[in-house]
Amino acid sequence: MIVRQILKSKGSTVTAVSVAEPVVNVATLLTEARIGAVLVHDAAGRPVGILSERDIIAGLAQEGASIMDAPAERLMSTDLITCSPGDHIDELMRIMTERRVRHLPVLERGHLAGIISIGDVVKARIGELETEGEALQRYIATGS
Repeated sequence: MIVRQILKSKGSTVTAVSVAEPVVNVATLLTEARIGAVLVHDAAGRPVGILSERDIIAGLAQEGASIMDAPAERLMSTDLITCSPGDHIDELMRIMTERRVRHLPVLERGHLAGIISIGDVVKARIGELETEGEALQRYIATGS
């Protein structure tokens, strides 16, 4: 399965915030939207980072509650690892595991096409395995 198929089923909506958005607002947004990360964009709307629940927890542990008033850019990860709609989920699973990231912005021809999470990738892989298992059972049962 490829990224394009995942986006087709889950949609391409991306939750994003400005670099200046206070961390407390981002935490509220993450909770209300039941998501693990948001894309962070600059004043021109270009993606410049990603801010996750883990980033916020790390900021709290290192700097205390005052970090909640800081802008998103203070805690965001700036080393954006991206993928494209044609990438296969097997490769993404490898990248996400090796780089220890849970969210990948999807870029198509330099434009944001969506975002996928490790949960999206795992769900897609489980779907593939179930389909393969059903096909094997049919083959064994019918001999064709």
